[in-house]
Amino acid sequence: MHSAVTVDPASPGTVVHGYTPATEADALAAVSAAASAAPDWAAAPPRRRAEVLTRIAELIERRADEVAALITREEGKPLAAAGGEAGKSAEQFRLAAQLAYLVEGATYPDETGATFGYTLRGPLGVIAAITPWNFPLSLAARKIAPALAAGNAVVFKPSPVTAGVGAWLADAAAEAGLPSGVMPLVQGQDPAAMTALVAAGEVGGVSFTGSDAAGAAIRRAARGRLQLELGGRNAAVVCADADLDAAATRVAAGAFDLTGQACTSTDRVLVDRSVAAPFVDLLAERVRALRVGHGDRDGVTTGPVATSAQFERLTALRDSAVAAGARVVAEASSDPDRDPSGRWVTPALFADVPAGHELVEGEVFGPYLSVLPVDSTERALGIVNSSSHGLVTAVHTRDLAAAHRFAHRARCGLVKINDRTTGNGVAPPFGGWKASSGGAFPEGGRQALDFVTDTKTVYLNYGA
Repeated sequence: MHSAVTVDPASPGTVVHGYTPATEADALAAVSAAASAAPDWAAAPPRRRAEVLTRIAELIERRADEVAALITREEGKPLAAAGGEAGKSAEQFRLAAQLAYLVEGATYPDETGATFGYTLRGPLGVIAAITPWNFPLSLAARKIAPALAAGNAVVFKPSPVTAGVGAWLADAAAEAGLPSGVMPLVQGQDPAAMTALVAAGEVGGVSFTGSDAAGAAIRRAARGRLQLELGGRNAAVVCADADLDAAATRVAAGAFDLTGQACTSTDRVLVDRSVAAPFVDLLAERVRALRVGHGDRDGVTTGPVATSAQFERLTALRDSAVAAGARVVAEASSDPDRDPSGRWVTPALFADVPAGHELVEGEVFGPYLSVLPVDSTERALGIVNSSSHGLVTAVHTRDLAAAHRFAHRARCGLVKINDRTTGNGVAPPFGGWKASSGGAFPEGGRQALDFVTDTKTVYLNYGA
């Protein structure tokens, strides 16, 4: 009997998926099941783990249209973006199939005579993967796939907003041959259940993507290793020599794609004052070309925001900024056939936002972008580096030396040069600096093995 449901944010009266939220006892039972299944999975040869991960990738690829439609119904993003997420998720599992063969050690020179030193790497045992609603499939894949590749069991806790996508992935993994207990599913958001999950002694690591506040709660409760991907307050910098047309296209994409609901979305653009006026005109054209509506409709570029809390927060943020003197330079259009009860937030470009206002100081996590003219790239870099967070920044310039200097000095985990702040590959590391991260373990690629494995040093004395 289902006691909770997910709904379509474009038509909140439409139920998408029903599920049973986990209790504290359910969470502990999932951890116990994972701990029991982990040793056999860890003992499986790399080929066996790689075969299962490859089959998961193949299932995602074969059913990409199905899962993309589910992502659009639960989270709201346009179908094309949801399809791209499915493709990225399959790629994550294919990469992890290779990682199964790369849980490697190292050898060391003899320091004392007749002694051989080497290291072994092994799985932590049980990983808790707690994933957000904005990329319900691809961020789950980025956490789960490398953990499984290294021989860990994973307790998977998807966002309750996208519980259906989480259940879809768990079913696909089971169909692909992942043994029972290796990836138990914990649904819902009961505080006692979530605390029990992260505090369980059998959980060797917690990988979480979400808000600063939830990350702080996990820090307080967890006993194992932490990998926390938290907020971003991201800026793009447009230099005087930039290709303004290309920069406008990429800045707009970074700010408004996915309805701005990505931790890497651009919240503000710092543009050299000498080119601010023409750049704002170009950016305004991109904003007016956006069309808000149901993600499965032709011509729609921007879906609804995912939750009622998002809608209320963003509506209040806009009202507050305008009341404080901010000017709306341009807005998107709307599909006239959209459901009026949907969680629609109109993408908007702002100027003259008062210094210190939350619209330019906080994380927007929605389809708003503020333009701030600056007198130099040096000043822009100072603003970027003064932020308490350090996830991603972008710089737009034709000067390669200037771009390299900016990348070298920017205090953040990712720097994009002549590109949008959003989007990343599966092989490079992904992680922020300062308050954008918790723990020293980025996600992505081969580096992901550092979080999900422990290293043991062995000394072999072969002397007489």
